[in-house]
Amino acid sequence: MKVSTWIAMLGCFIALAFLMHPGDARAAEFNARGCGWPLVFSPEGSGNVQGPDGAARYWIMPFDTRYEKMTIKGTYPKIRYFAITAYETLGYDAEHNTNQGFHLVEQHLYDAQIAPDPGSSNPFVPPGGRSGTYTVVISRSDSSSANTIKVSSDLVWVVLRMYVPNADPSLTGKALMGGVPLPTITLTDGTGAGKQLDTCPTVNKWGEISALAQLLFPLNFDPKVIEGTPATDRLWFASPANPPSILWPNPDGKYMMMWPGDDYQPGRIIVIRGKAPGVPDTFNGAPIWEPSRGFRSVDMRYWALCEQDFAVPLSLIGCATDLTTRLEGGYYTIVISDDRQRPDWLSPNINWLPYGDERYPKFLVLRHTLVSDYFPYAVKEAWANCAFDLDFKSLPDRSVLDEKGPCSQDAMGDYYPVAVWCDKATFMHGGWQACMKER
Repeated sequence: MKVSTWIAMLGCFIALAFLMHPGDARAAEFNARGCGWPLVFSPEGSGNVQGPDGAARYWIMPFDTRYEKMTIKGTYPKIRYFAITAYETLGYDAEHNTNQGFHLVEQHLYDAQIAPDPGSSNPFVPPGGRSGTYTVVISRSDSSSANTIKVSSDLVWVVLRMYVPNADPSLTGKALMGGVPLPTITLTDGTGAGKQLDTCPTVNKWGEISALAQLLFPLNFDPKVIEGTPATDRLWFASPANPPSILWPNPDGKYMMMWPGDDYQPGRIIVIRGKAPGVPDTFNGAPIWEPSRGFRSVDMRYWALCEQDFAVPLSLIGCATDLTTRLEGGYYTIVISDDRQRPDWLSPNINWLPYGDERYPKFLVLRHTLVSDYFPYAVKEAWANCAFDLDFKSLPDRSVLDEKGPCSQDAMGDYYPVAVWCDKATFMHGGWQACMKER
């Protein structure tokens, strides 16, 4: 038989297989290896997509209609915070790898909500103790179990968020996973037959992560981002009412955003000053309900202020996290400059972030995660009273941010991040106080 005939027949077989099992094409597009947790958003390598937090990793598993159930079995990690969430792809077109957006499944589970296996224990629930094991089920039909997340769309993304792993003095090689292996994944089809997947030996195979990136940001997706020029040196943070679904927002957190303007201002720096909320010192082994040294209470589980390129694929530039940010009297000061490395004119108590490539527009994000009920100065207070509408393809007018910013500051008090453009010479002569005089 001629080679051309074989090629034609092969093409027909592939097309027929796709028509009979469209889910196969969906899975192969993003996980050709058929292993567990093939993708991860992180500040490193090709996974620097959607502005991942510098102290976190977001492990991702696609789940399509070939299977009725995904069973996730793991050991509670030694970590500040972890959660399992699911995002449904709306209007997915497998042939063209397009969609009509994403939907956060309302039910999700964070560490303290995940019930332990029988005879085991959850260290995130008082009185704590040794790390036990857990089982979480992603199901297309049954939602009777407390640890079950029900989904319905053809293509679902199951995300395992992991923030601030504890110190790993034993150098286990699993430091990013909280000292334990990633959970195992078992897929069960409609007949009840199941198969356990091997965990992927490496992550973000280029073809797979690029397919996901193009699903989020298609090649014809070209937002025209114009931040405008601030009318004054003051830069305002405010909260989006509904963060765009394309960003896969975390249901356990609230966000504030700030845009510094279209251009870097030569000879100047951005100075940010605010009071730090209390967090637990899990990095050194303390439980989540015990405040770090210098704090009287755990106001929230985690906070960070991160800078990103406001251009596809929204790469992270750097973060000031609660674990690494230096404080003075409970307050942080952050300087952003276009230096290639930390400038020697900054004193050790000043935190520094690089502005990054000036040709990309920027935006900054303040993240508050799992806020305590009694803490009244969190981002969620500004979000509840002073939110603005945000469409990723366009930005609100500067006047909107100038209106929502002062409202947000009133809601958060000293915990609001006050930000200004400032002459470098002014800062060197008078510090942050000179930059923020009468601000």
